[in-house]
Amino acid sequence: MQYTKMTKLKIICLLIFVCGINSCQKVTSQVSGIREVKNKSRTNKQAPAECLDTFRAFFSYLQKSESNIITDEKAQIRWLSKLMRASLDGHIQRFGDPTAKPGFPSNSSFIGVWNNPTTYSIIGSRHYDYRNAQNPNDNRAVIDVLYEWEKNEDERNLNNQYPEERFLMSFIFVYEDGLWKLDDVYTFSDEYMTPGGLRNGFDER
Repeated sequence: MQYTKMTKLKIICLLIFVCGINSCQKVTSQVSGIREVKNKSRTNKQAPAECLDTFRAFFSYLQKSESNIITDEKAQIRWLSKLMRASLDGHIQRFGDPTAKPGFPSNSSFIGVWNNPTTYSIIGSRHYDYRNAQNPNDNRAVIDVLYEWEKNEDERNLNNQYPEERFLMSFIFVYEDGLWKLDDVYTFSDEYMTPGGLRNGFDER
């Protein structure tokens, strides 16, 4: 009888010990940090063809000598998101007289370099659509673009300031008012490039 009571006591103590460990584990898991969960976004794939076409059309527009995204309000409404337009307008207002100092925004501001590359290629894209009732506008796409400058055979050629260089740019688009529109441009650290975002640059200056 004594053996049975001792056995029951040991079992009870063991159960208490196990329950205590489980409780500690639960508390630890709750306070250990941000939990990773499975992505439930509606889409997580390459940018839609319509968005890629929009990028190409906008990029072509920026290179035309007769185009000026800074003064062309219709082009701004077509190509730029509301937040991008607001940042650009604020930057222009703070800048004042465009002849007073260098650096006034131009088409080149959206290309991201002052000396155009020889070629560009789309090396990747991503589409993030995580809209819901609380986030009705969260439908974005990222297009990664590689700029490349060819070898400069003539050092006097001022049209090629970065011979054999490569720059990576990311163009961020948002689906707004039924159209894909540019929301930001990201740059990365490189020999001639500093990391940053175009909209943030407009807001700071």
